[in-house]
Amino acid sequence: MSTQDLQTIQGYILAVPRTTGKEESSRVAVVTEDGTEYHVLHKGAGAGLAGNISANVEVTGTVSPLMREGEQPPGFLLQVRSYRLTDGYDDPWYDDAVS
Repeated sequence: MSTQDLQTIQGYILAVPRTTGKEESSRVAVVTEDGTEYHVLHKGAGAGLAGNISANVEVTGTVSPLMREGEQPPGFLLQVRSYRLTDGYDDPWYDDAVS
């Protein structure tokens, strides 16, 4: 995958333990239906995802391979350009206003 091509990923937001003290290390990942993890860089638009753990999301950004030690499953690093929560709160039927 090229790191310059924008891709759209759909999944849910998962909190991940920080493995380094670096400020740019992932705090959240977007996990797709097939279980692939896209660890989000904590800068730019990606910084806003940490406040929405477990929410369904559609994310657009650039993807690169995530280098991991040992035999952990492969993953990806995601630089988020934009995102949209897709939990349905913007559907017309959802209205929490009391009449």
